[in-house]
Amino acid sequence: MVKIAIVEDEAEARRSLASLLGSYFTARGEDWSAAYYDNALRFLDSYKADCDIVFMDIEMPDLDGMSAAEKLRAVDPLVLLVFVTNMRQYAIRGYAVDALDFVVKPVERASFFSLMDKALRILAGRGGREIMVGSTTGMRRVPVSRIRWIEVRRHRLTFHTEDGDFEAWGNLRDIEAELPADSFSRCNIGYLVNLAHVGGVDGDDAVVGGDRVRISRPRRKDFLADLARYCGSGR
Repeated sequence: MVKIAIVEDEAEARRSLASLLGSYFTARGEDWSAAYYDNALRFLDSYKADCDIVFMDIEMPDLDGMSAAEKLRAVDPLVLLVFVTNMRQYAIRGYAVDALDFVVKPVERASFFSLMDKALRILAGRGGREIMVGSTTGMRRVPVSRIRWIEVRRHRLTFHTEDGDFEAWGNLRDIEAELPADSFSRCNIGYLVNLAHVGGVDGDDAVVGGDRVRISRPRRKDFLADLARYCGSGR
């Protein structure tokens, strides 16, 4: 199921995009759903970082699409963002917020289908699964494969990922329950490590990405056994 949001203040433009999406997904045999917003502020207020693709009009009242996109990226750096505009000169600004592409009104069917093919290839290429995490900036979608390690300090979680570090609310035990047990292991009561990112063990430390993560004495045997089992699986 591909989840889409259309943020567009013009009713006719919303209907046009919805029609094109319906035609596209029928032709490709894919399931999809869409939510519609005529106001960027309303969209941002209700957004839960659970969309795959967002179509964003650039020229809207109250909050323009570019400003809305900057706020969107703060809570969801992964969603595919497509700008909808009447003027091509706005398109270059999309690179600042990592937009996938832009479409010019009125939207042409063939180019739209090509854009959607590209979007679905990206979604398929990400593979794996994602978890939703309540961060200090709101709900955040995190690909499991990009997590390097997680630590807990004073009831606050820090996720160390390939895309940078961020703090989150929650309990390490609850997060651990959401992650694949054969790929994650605790090397310390407060550290949960993605075994795919372990480059080696140096003394009392696991080398995880560019970090050295301490292996506690009580956890050492089990952690090394988990690491050996993971490496032996050939993944």
